[in-house]
Amino acid sequence: MKIIRDLNSYDGGNSAVTIGFFDGVHSGHRALLDSLKKASAERNLASVVITFAKHPRESLRATYVPKLLTTLDERLKMLEDQEIDICIVLDPEPGFFEMTSEQFVKHVLSGKLQTKYLITGYDHHFGCDRENGFDHYKKLGDKYGIEVERQEPFEIDGIKVSSSMIRKQLDAGEMEAFKKFAGYNFFISGTVVSGRKIGHGMGYPTANIAINDVRKMIPHYGVYAVDVKVEGFDEKFHGMLNIGIRPTFVNTSVARSIEVHIFDFNENIYKRGITVYFRAYLRNENKFDSAEKLSQQLHADYDAVQEYFEKHKDA
Repeated sequence: MKIIRDLNSYDGGNSAVTIGFFDGVHSGHRALLDSLKKASAERNLASVVITFAKHPRESLRATYVPKLLTTLDERLKMLEDQEIDICIVLDPEPGFFEMTSEQFVKHVLSGKLQTKYLITGYDHHFGCDRENGFDHYKKLGDKYGIEVERQEPFEIDGIKVSSSMIRKQLDAGEMEAFKKFAGYNFFISGTVVSGRKIGHGMGYPTANIAINDVRKMIPHYGVYAVDVKVEGFDEKFHGMLNIGIRPTFVNTSVARSIEVHIFDFNENIYKRGITVYFRAYLRNENKFDSAEKLSQQLHADYDAVQEYFEKHKDA
């Protein structure tokens, strides 16, 4: 996939286009992208995705910090995996969003991208005149020589799949539901940093993870069964991960920590890249009366995670 960050450098010829932020590149997005690829192949056009370097609300309001399923790098990698020909990543000035839908079709789609086919999501709107919808885009297509189609809603078990719905599942720690609707296990990537080594003293040394992008959404506080990929190692490992503030040892407000105990692993991975894939939510983060009671709970958590992976060997 060719990535273009300047519309003026587009040289892909006649194009089939879709537009969106594509946070999470979930199963609904992939259905839309499949339709785009099929249409582009049938019409001998380049398949082109227009997306944005940051959430459009960030461009309009500098203080806005979205909570996203994927970082930009993750999103681009997932789009590349869909075998799209060209991805145009826009990082527009606020004035960009003052264009009407007709100005966008005329100057960007027709004028710069030589668009001959446009497919939109079932509820997608573009341009500052957001009250206009698909029927208006069809008329613009007729005017500027663009065939316009709309993707039907993608549903699983009668439920429309959307990024907002999937974010709610993640926020509630519903990892199995997340995978069902997103089509993959939620993951976070970061760097292993120094921690307080509390787990090490209890027989469960942990890798403390610093997330590289503040926009990345973090699941509900608690304990999870996870798969772990460590920079420099080919295989994935199983592990148990805790997200929270370690309330048993902390009496004041502190920053959230993300720490994972990797099973059957005893390597120094400080400062290495690490990715964890969330498989199942076990329990909330709790405050225990003593370190001994916490240690007992860690043993129980370890057994529960081992049992989970034993039951899900083929997953």
